[in-house]
Amino acid sequence: MTDKEINRTESDRLIQTHLTRRDFEKARELIASRLDEDGEHADPYYWQGIWHYYQGQIGPTIENLKKCLEIDPKHTDAAICLSVLYNDIGKYDQGKLVFEKANQSVIHRRPGQGKEIDRKFSVKHMEMADLYFRYRRFDEAIEEYTKAILLDEDMVECKIRRAKSFAKKGYISRAIQELQEIKNESPELLTARIQLGLLHYSQGDLLEAELEWESVLDLDPKHREAQAYLEMVQKK
Repeated sequence: MTDKEINRTESDRLIQTHLTRRDFEKARELIASRLDEDGEHADPYYWQGIWHYYQGQIGPTIENLKKCLEIDPKHTDAAICLSVLYNDIGKYDQGKLVFEKANQSVIHRRPGQGKEIDRKFSVKHMEMADLYFRYRRFDEAIEEYTKAILLDEDMVECKIRRAKSFAKKGYISRAIQELQEIKNESPELLTARIQLGLLHYSQGDLLEAELEWESVLDLDPKHREAQAYLEMVQKK
């Protein structure tokens, strides 16, 4: 690593620290210095965009993030921030386009970057899947949840949400299989058991539903949701 790269890394760390501490004046001074000395590099524009975001200035935030990506189209952090920002202001198509372009950079990542970048993209895919689910676009939701899981197999909550999407599409057997696998892999995860019980209940299999919710209470006797569902099924 050259002296200039070391200085950039140290500067980035200081800017991040000042922004986290909400010491915006010191962060602004460092960013301005970076722009003067290193204006051909993408990072100063990324940090300037983040600084404007903290000030609630959406327009300048977008312009600086776009400038960052013009210089370095594979700047993952800038792409994710810009994509999330577009989604926040309702420009979903633009947000998806930015994200899909950035997603291609995963293919060209440098050794050692894998896990960190995968997690970032996994979270983003789950956010997009949740959006599709909210608007009842279950095919797209399933696709995005699957991408998130492939990038980060520890996203168990994502697997549960995908199972719910399968159920909404009418793929009940597939949803039950998914939740059963989650229960076997993570027996302490009560959310999967609750959802499994609901699926059995929706199919009229009251005994299986009751068994699932009773198993939740075996692990957590004060689980209110399981108690409520058991009362419901016992009345049936």
